[in-house]
Amino acid sequence: MIKVTTRYLASNFIPPFVLGFVFFVAFLITFYMFRIIGLIVNKGVELSTIASMVTNLSVSFFPLAVPLAIFFATIYTLNKLSEDSEIIAMRSFGITKFKIYMPFLVISLILALTVNSLYSVFIPKANAAFKNTIVKLTSAGMLSSIKSGQFFTDIPNATLFAESVTNDGNNFKIVFLHVLDKNKTEQKIIFAKSGSLIKLYADQWHAPSLRLHLNDGNIIKINESGVEVEKILFKEYDFPVFNSDYATSLMEKDSMKTNGELVKIIEQKREIFLAAKKLKVSAEETLNKKLTYYRTEVELYSRYAVFPQIIFFVFVAFSLGIKRQRGSGTNNTVRALVILLGYYIIYFFMISLAQGGKLDPEIANYGASFILFFVGLYYYIKLDWAG
Repeated sequence: MIKVTTRYLASNFIPPFVLGFVFFVAFLITFYMFRIIGLIVNKGVELSTIASMVTNLSVSFFPLAVPLAIFFATIYTLNKLSEDSEIIAMRSFGITKFKIYMPFLVISLILALTVNSLYSVFIPKANAAFKNTIVKLTSAGMLSSIKSGQFFTDIPNATLFAESVTNDGNNFKIVFLHVLDKNKTEQKIIFAKSGSLIKLYADQWHAPSLRLHLNDGNIIKINESGVEVEKILFKEYDFPVFNSDYATSLMEKDSMKTNGELVKIIEQKREIFLAAKKLKVSAEETLNKKLTYYRTEVELYSRYAVFPQIIFFVFVAFSLGIKRQRGSGTNNTVRALVILLGYYIIYFFMISLAQGGKLDPEIANYGASFILFFVGLYYYIKLDWAG
C-alpha cells in the first residue's frame, strides 16, 4: 500500500503538471495556428479534418511539453508545500529528503517511459500525418483557389494571373505567369492564350501531381541583370504547379520515421560514408555523406535523450524547489529558471555541432543532460537536512 505522504505529494503534483502540460502544448500549437486558420478560411476545410490535424500536431509536441511541464510543476508543488510548512512537518516526523523525492522520481520515470515509448512509433506517425494533410490540402486547394482577374501566389516561386477562369477553376483564358528560379536570380515570363489545370493522380494516401497545360504562347527568359536572353514560342507547354515528388520528399524527413526505420537508415548511411572514406572520394562529397549520416543519428538519439532529460529536470526542480524557510525560495526559483535556460543553450549548441559533423551525435544529445544531473546533485546535497 502506498504511504499517505507519497499519495499526498503525488496528488499535489499531478494537477499543476496537467495544467502545465496543456498550456505548453497549446502554446506550441499557436505557432501553427495562422497556417491552420488560413486553411479554414481559404480552402474551406472541414472541422473534422482540422480537429485531426490539431490532434496530430499536439502529439508531436509531447516531447517538448512534458519536460517543461514536469519541471515547473515540481517547483510549484514544492514551493507551495514549503510555504504551508508541510515540508517542515514531514521533516519533523523523520521523513528523509529521498523519501520526499521518491514520488517525484516515480512519476518522472513513468512519464519518461511513456514519452520514450510514444516517440518510437506514434509521435513520428502523427508528425507524418499532419504534414501529409497539409500537403494534400495545399495541393487540392489549387484546383479551386484561382479566380478571374486575380493574382494567384500559392505556387512556389511563381505568380499566376488569368483574365478568365471557369467556375470549377480548371480552365483559363489569357494566362500570364511570372516564375523565379530556385536561387531567385533568373526569371521567366510566360504568356498563353489558354490553359487548363490537370490533376495527374490523387488518392487517399498521396498528394496529387498538378500541371498547368498552356496553349499558344511564348516564354521570355530574363537574366539577373534584367536583360532578355531568350524568347521561345510554343503551341503547347506544361508548367509543373505541384509535383508529387516534392510532396514525397517532404514525407521522407527523419522526424517522420519510426525508431526501427531510423536504425536501418543509419546503417545504410554509415556504410555509404565509410565506403566514401575508403574510396578516397573528394573531401566535399565525403563531408556531405558524413553530415547526412550524423543528422539522422542526431534525430534518433534526440528521442532517447528525452528519457534522462525528464528525470534530471525533476531532480533539479526538486533540489531547488524546497524553501529552506518561509520566504527564502525566490532566489532558488530564479536559479532554476537560469539553469533551465542554460541547459537548452548548451543542448542546442551541442546539437548544432553534431549536425555540422564536429561532435559525436550521442555526446551532443546526452552531454547537456549529464551536466544537468551534476548541477542537480550539487543542490540536492546542499539541502539543509540529513537523508
